[in-house]
Amino acid sequence: MKAPRTTARQNERGVVIIWTAFFMVLMLGFVAIGIDVAKVMATRTELQNAADAAALAGASALDLVTGKLRPDSAQVRAQATALRNEAFVDSPKPVTLLPGDVLVDPDVNTVKVTVRRNAATDGAMITHVAQVLGIKSVDVSATATAKAELSCSQCEKLVPMGAIPPIGGSFQVGCGAPNPYTLFQGQGDGTQGNWYAVNFPECSEGPCAGQPSTGANTFRCLLSGGYSCCIEIGQRIWTETGQMNGPSRTGLQARWDGDTDRRSNICYSDYVGNGSRVVNVPIITPLQGGGKQQVTVVGLAAFFLRSVPTGGPAAPVLAEFIHDVVPGTGGNCNSTVYTIRLIQ
Repeated sequence: MKAPRTTARQNERGVVIIWTAFFMVLMLGFVAIGIDVAKVMATRTELQNAADAAALAGASALDLVTGKLRPDSAQVRAQATALRNEAFVDSPKPVTLLPGDVLVDPDVNTVKVTVRRNAATDGAMITHVAQVLGIKSVDVSATATAKAELSCSQCEKLVPMGAIPPIGGSFQVGCGAPNPYTLFQGQGDGTQGNWYAVNFPECSEGPCAGQPSTGANTFRCLLSGGYSCCIEIGQRIWTETGQMNGPSRTGLQARWDGDTDRRSNICYSDYVGNGSRVVNVPIITPLQGGGKQQVTVVGLAAFFLRSVPTGGPAAPVLAEFIHDVVPGTGGNCNSTVYTIRLIQ
């Protein structure tokens, strides 16, 4: 009676070995398939990053005179940006966009980009272990949509001069009448001048980091280098007393000298410089009497310097208001500047 029990136990040990081997093969299969799944996920992430970057680049192709996207430029920028990104085929390769992969809608200022890894582009993503199952490649894609919309806040580039719109009107963009606007160096007299010096809160970033919020040195630095923190519509800021003639003249001259196109009395449409003559300012409520006071930021604007002051306390600056693309938050506010963001 004992011999059969010994034989049965020996047979059971053999079954355990078989089941162990089976589960090891199964686990190795799951691990192997996981390699391809991880590659698909990595490719999807890479393609999404490329789509996001390409869409944002395309949405930056704004016509600064009309405020509308330029489809041809948007497509070129999106394609160029996509090429600077990589995603897996067999190994990482640059992402190529076909013309139909970039859809531009100038009416609403959106750019939709679709990036793919398939046979129509640079090839589908090549698998490794899944080829045993007959799956030699996998199509992967990603989409992103970016929009240029009027900005409700601006972070960087602002100068501490508040623009007050003409009485009973607003700043008109373009080179024709009523442009160029005559903007006065310094505060002006409250009825003729359109520029008023203002104080921005202290900022720990940018070329003027660590300087106090007020004073001639701060004003000069911010006018030439720009404010590197955020100002938003609805924010209350203080005015800067004094005409600031010297700092204004010095700051504007630095901008003018730093530009690669220093021709006077040209329209922005003829301008081919590096952007130094484009000045970003907050639009503020009118002053109530003299002295230091608080004003409200009611909009954001940009203008192009047509000329620089030649001297004197009220030497005029001719400026053409334009559209611009700035870092900040969008929301279709009272601005002539745009912010780009991803909406999908």
